[in-house]
Amino acid sequence: MTNISENSRSIYPKAPVFSLSTFSSKDFIVKDFIEELTESSIHVNRRSGTGNSNAFDPKPYIRNFEGALGRLKDLDETLSMRESELKEGVRRAEIDHTRTLERLGLKFNTTLSEFQRLDTSITDGGGMAVRIGGQLEQLDKQRQRAEDAKFLIQCYTEFSRGDTGRLESLRRTGRIDDSIRCAVVSRQLSMVVRRSEGHRTNNRTKQLIEAFSETLEQDLLKQFDDAYRKFNIDAMKGCAKVLHDFNGGNSVISNFLNQMDFFIATGKINAGEVVIDPDMYEKLSDPDGTPPGLEPSLMALVNEIRDVMKVESQTIKEVFPFPEQVLGTFLQRVFQQSLQQRLEMVLEKTSTLSHLAFLRTLQASRGCVTALADNLKSHGLTEHPGTLSSTTTVLIDQNIEELFVPYLQDRGYIEKEKESLEQLYAGLLLKFNMFHEQRKKEQNLGVLDRLKKSRERAIEKVLDSDLGKSQSDALSRIIGLDRTKSGKGGHLSDVILANSDGQLNVEFAKRMLKWLAEGVGRSLELSTPADTPKDVSALLNILIDHMRTTYLDTALDAYSAQETAEQQTKGEPDLTYFLEMKPATTIMHLMFSFVNTALIPLSQTSLTTRREMGKLTNTTLMSLEQKINNVIQRTIDVVLAYIAVLLAKQKKQDFRPKDDDVSLTTLQTPTCLAVCAFLQKVAEILNESLDGANLESFLSEIGSGFRGLLLDHLKKYQVNQAGGIMLSKDIARYQDVVNKWGVVTINESFELLVEIGNLFVVGPAAVKDRMRDGVLSRVRPHLLKPYLVRRDDFTAAGIEKMVSYNTPNHLLIANKPQLVSE
Repeated sequence: MTNISENSRSIYPKAPVFSLSTFSSKDFIVKDFIEELTESSIHVNRRSGTGNSNAFDPKPYIRNFEGALGRLKDLDETLSMRESELKEGVRRAEIDHTRTLERLGLKFNTTLSEFQRLDTSITDGGGMAVRIGGQLEQLDKQRQRAEDAKFLIQCYTEFSRGDTGRLESLRRTGRIDDSIRCAVVSRQLSMVVRRSEGHRTNNRTKQLIEAFSETLEQDLLKQFDDAYRKFNIDAMKGCAKVLHDFNGGNSVISNFLNQMDFFIATGKINAGEVVIDPDMYEKLSDPDGTPPGLEPSLMALVNEIRDVMKVESQTIKEVFPFPEQVLGTFLQRVFQQSLQQRLEMVLEKTSTLSHLAFLRTLQASRGCVTALADNLKSHGLTEHPGTLSSTTTVLIDQNIEELFVPYLQDRGYIEKEKESLEQLYAGLLLKFNMFHEQRKKEQNLGVLDRLKKSRERAIEKVLDSDLGKSQSDALSRIIGLDRTKSGKGGHLSDVILANSDGQLNVEFAKRMLKWLAEGVGRSLELSTPADTPKDVSALLNILIDHMRTTYLDTALDAYSAQETAEQQTKGEPDLTYFLEMKPATTIMHLMFSFVNTALIPLSQTSLTTRREMGKLTNTTLMSLEQKINNVIQRTIDVVLAYIAVLLAKQKKQDFRPKDDDVSLTTLQTPTCLAVCAFLQKVAEILNESLDGANLESFLSEIGSGFRGLLLDHLKKYQVNQAGGIMLSKDIARYQDVVNKWGVVTINESFELLVEIGNLFVVGPAAVKDRMRDGVLSRVRPHLLKPYLVRRDDFTAAGIEKMVSYNTPNHLLIANKPQLVSE
């Protein structure tokens, strides 16, 4: 039995035992669960490896899975029972919760209804309280008016009897509220007196009331003064309000401003004289120096105004009930009293130095004051940190304009600018004009000469005047008059002139343009945009009048006169004056570049002015170009005329020497050497004076004329065989000098001259071949005959028969290039 039972247990194993905790474990894995079920179904013998391992018996698996399935069903039924119990518990809890909410909602609605009833009752009571309060307030006002009327009647009655005790006791309490009431009653009494004019007691009462009002006002002003000294803002504010209600506040404003340390200090400063530092004293009148800026005392005043305005505007905002009105009065007093007085003193002082010192100070003052106004606007003053009100902004701008109106209205500024430039220009060019005037003393004075003389007398008057020392010294330095040696009474006759004083100086032109540029910048800053075209037009006229008429025209006219004088002399002409062509063209370039880039564009807002300026500029340019071309053409004539004079000195026997007269291998004729030396001097002067197309055109003119002179020259002298060699050497020397100029057209034109010279060297038999080769092949034979005739063997050697007149050749004639100026 025992064996049977063991075998039965082995064959029919018990189903695995598991519970709900098996599946609820975090470590539960389905695969492992199945493997455990399968493992428990394997027969023991199979696990030990005995028996037939190939036979599969499914029955243990079936029984095992059936047992597991049955266990799972039991667990499912258990879970279902538990779920049902839990659902029932949830349903009962939900029912209880719903009942609780309904009960609480009913209580809340009841409480809300009770609150609404309470709120309604409170509202009805509040409205009634407000109505009662309003009625009480109205009754209180009526009571107060009645008391005020009673008090006013009592005070008036007392005043009519000559008694001021009631108001006097109120005034002497020293409390602001009592002062305010006292002021209000006093003003009302004054109104009562005015309404009852004609009553017999009116005059005496009126006088008593006015006396009391004046005493009250003085008392309030004294309180304000004491509060200001202690900087008691509240007390100051109360007094300001009382006085504003009492008489408009004008007295308290004046009292407030009069006590400012700023006005006291500036009053003492303005009472003294303006003392300018010696360094600034010189810089203000030095047109070549940088403007030194604003006078230090005026600059310090502007800075102090900026700081005081910011600080005091905050006090005004806190103290006065009408800050904008007080600020406006403060601004007007600052600009129209303190600043204007100091500005007038500084400008008056600088005007005694020079026009330039005055203009520079005016410009610096305008810029500094404008910067002050911009700073105050950005700060906001009483509106800080907000923006300044439009009314105060307009007031500031208006005060600035009024500050400079005396100096800028009716174009008074530009007249000062013109006088300054004319004085500086006349002083700078005075030595130049004196130099050229001395050269023309023998000539009758024309209109332009009289104008120059009048300018000299005007400058001499400036030098001898009692104007400020800086003006005379600055002008003296420009003129070149050493006042330290000649004394204060230095006269124009004391000026020492040198040849360089009569020459054009590019640096002078640069200084003149620099001075003018400073004036243009100043006019843009000080004049209105509408006046800019007229201003630049006036400045252009001054520039043209001095740089063209007084400077360039004088120089060019002097050069033309010198050329005329050189043409009348038989000696070698002095062409050093031609060196002035380079500075003349440079000055022209600088002047017209400045006019076209700086002046004319500024006149674009006025078409009429722009057209007039353009016309004047073009006329000036054409006139100067014409004068320069005339000088150049006359110089060409002078050079060629002197070359003709030198060639005329050629001796008749120079080209008919004897064999023992000269060394034919080394020398040229003296005439040739003289001409070449002169041409070298001319070339050196031209290279220093001209460049580019001007230089090439000038040299082409001289080269062409020189070649023509030589062609005529060769027709005048008889030449023997030895003289032919000498002649060819002269021509070669001429050609060498001309080739160094580097002008291609001249080099080509001189080839004809060389070939003609060779006709005097070759033997008679080779003359005909020479005439058929090279350049000579294009020349008609009859044109060469005047040269061949000058050979000593022309007839004896039969050269005359070789000349044919039927060959259709032509002579190359070089065209003269037109000269242009820079």
